[in-house]
Amino acid sequence: MERILLRNGIPEPMPRIEGTYLYQTLHVRGRRPLWLDRHTELLARNIQELFGLRWAPDLRRLEAQIATLLDANRHPVAGSSFVRMAFTPAGDLLLIPGAVSLYDGYTLRSLRPAAAVVNYGVPYPEYPTSAREAACMLALQAAVTADNRAAEADIERAAVRTGVQAVIRCDGEGFVHVCDEAPLFAVKGKKVYTPPAPPSVERELAYRAVEAARLPLLELEIGREQLARFDEIFYVDHRGLTSLSACEGQLYAAIITERIARVLNKLY
Repeated sequence: MERILLRNGIPEPMPRIEGTYLYQTLHVRGRRPLWLDRHTELLARNIQELFGLRWAPDLRRLEAQIATLLDANRHPVAGSSFVRMAFTPAGDLLLIPGAVSLYDGYTLRSLRPAAAVVNYGVPYPEYPTSAREAACMLALQAAVTADNRAAEADIERAAVRTGVQAVIRCDGEGFVHVCDEAPLFAVKGKKVYTPPAPPSVERELAYRAVEAARLPLLELEIGREQLARFDEIFYVDHRGLTSLSACEGQLYAAIITERIARVLNKLY
């Protein structure tokens, strides 16, 4: 079945999306996009700051278009699906269908990937762009092929061989920022830590969940060498929480992460 996207509300066959765009990825549950108002607020702000354009969508109309998109791509009504709002420098809004979730709502994913820490730069790191996403993929590809034991072109096969399926971005000074370009959190005892980061819906949801779980949350710079001192590391994206199983030889638990995830699923 050919997938369909909506360009400014008009259906068209989904081509390969080229060029840089700003985006927000929506979690849609039962055809209801969660936190749509906040996602659009952040996207509109980023559009104004980076592209110098104004965007003020009608939320009811946008929600109806998202439902139309999922219907056109035969996503099930029950459960959760994902939709990307992509805004181009030309002023086009693309609604792009994502995956159908294995879960219903935000949750703790059963997959617990191992991660590598990679020092890589991204253009305009404070904005969610396709360029930032591409840089993360290149960093992951470099991490899973770093030992040069095989020249796999298939990054997924290489990831299985090495065990690395996620990448933590650090800067030249050795401070870590995000995991797979999603907000990063670390747990020591019953305290949760997170490095400074630009605002995002996912980061705000994590803050709410940690607070609701009655756990202290501290924002501070985290050095690469400090990661081994933590008990747990997780990141939060449009799917929910992903707990890391290991990073550079250090194994991690998921006890407090599970506690936070139980609360997160009740916040909408």
